[in-house]
Amino acid sequence: MGFLTNEELSSLTIENMVLHGVSGEDFVPQPARAVEQEDFFLARIRETDAAAVFGFDPASSTKATIEAIASGRVAFEAGAQTLAREFNRFHDGTSREGAFFIFELGTGLPKTKLFSLIKYDYEEVVEQTDGSAETLLRLIVQAFVAGKRSIQKAALVRVVDGNAEQSLCATDRIKPGADIGDYFANYLHVVRTRTDEDLNRAVVKVLRDVFTDRSDDLPRKDVAEAFKKAKAHLHDRTMVNEESIRDAVLAAAGNPEDENVISRLDQTLTRKVKSAKLQGLSFAPNRMIIKKPGLLRLRTTEGVTVVYPDDATSTVNREKMDGGGEVITIRTKKVTDERIVPENARINA
Repeated sequence: MGFLTNEELSSLTIENMVLHGVSGEDFVPQPARAVEQEDFFLARIRETDAAAVFGFDPASSTKATIEAIASGRVAFEAGAQTLAREFNRFHDGTSREGAFFIFELGTGLPKTKLFSLIKYDYEEVVEQTDGSAETLLRLIVQAFVAGKRSIQKAALVRVVDGNAEQSLCATDRIKPGADIGDYFANYLHVVRTRTDEDLNRAVVKVLRDVFTDRSDDLPRKDVAEAFKKAKAHLHDRTMVNEESIRDAVLAAAGNPEDENVISRLDQTLTRKVKSAKLQGLSFAPNRMIIKKPGLLRLRTTEGVTVVYPDDATSTVNREKMDGGGEVITIRTKKVTDERIVPENARINA
C-alpha cells in the first residue's frame, strides 16, 4: 500500500473506463466502453500504487477536468476524451505508441472517487490456440500484458466531495527513481512535493526507529552498531526501495534464522515504512545522508598498516598493553584478497 488506503485497495471497482490510442498524431476520440476484464485491470491499477511525492498546481487543467467528471458537471465520456486529447498533444516522438486508459473507480466510501490514468505500451505476443486439426500460433500485435514493465506512465487521483486532493500518485517507467518525465509532469501540471533528500532522511529515521523498537532482536542489543551497518548497506545500493531497506535491516540484525525474529522485524519495518510514506517508492541513495561508516587507518612502528571500518567492533579488537603497545586481533570468516604490493604503495600507506 502506498497512495491507496487498505479500505480502498480491498473495495476498488471500475465504474467507467475508456481507452484511446496515443501516438502524437491526429487524435481520434473514442466512446466509453462497457467495463470488461475488471480483475485484470484492477490488478494493473494496484501495481501502480505508490506513496505520493507530487502535488497538483492549483491551475492544473487535468485536475479541473477530473473534478468536473467526479462532480457530474461533465459526462465521463466527454471528460475522458478531453483528458486523452491533451495527453496525446503532449505525447512526443520519443515515446512508444500505446493506449491511454482512464478509469473511474468506486471505493465503497461516501463521496470518494478515484481516477486511474495509465499509458500502456503495446506489446507483441504470440497466442497459442487449439485449431480443429492442429495447434495454431497467432501473432497479436496490440496486446496488453500483465506486469509493471508494460505500464509506461500512471497516475492515481483521489476526489472527495468533488474536490481532487492536492497530493497524487504519479509514476513513470522511463525515469529513474521517483521522478516522472517532463511531458507527463506538464500534462498533469504537477510538481515534486517530496525531494529525494526528504525520502533519504525518512529512510534514516525508519532505520533508527526500527532498531530502537526491536533492540532485543539485535546482536548484543546494540542499536548504534545495527544503525551503522544498515546505512552502510544502503549506501552502496543503486536504488533504495522497500526491498533494499528490508535487506539492510536483516543484515544489520545479523541475518537471523529465527522466523519469530524475522517476523517481528518485518512487522515493525512495514509499520514504519507506511508511517513514513515510502511504500512503492524507489530512489537513489543520498550518500551524504545515508553515510557509510568511516575508515580507520593504523600504522605501527613495525611498518604494519591496518585499515578497517570504524564500526567493525565485532571484527577488530584492540587491547591496550603496558608501555603503549597494543594487541590487535582480526576475526574473519575468510581472507578474500592477499597480494604483494609495490614498494611505493608501502611508502604511501
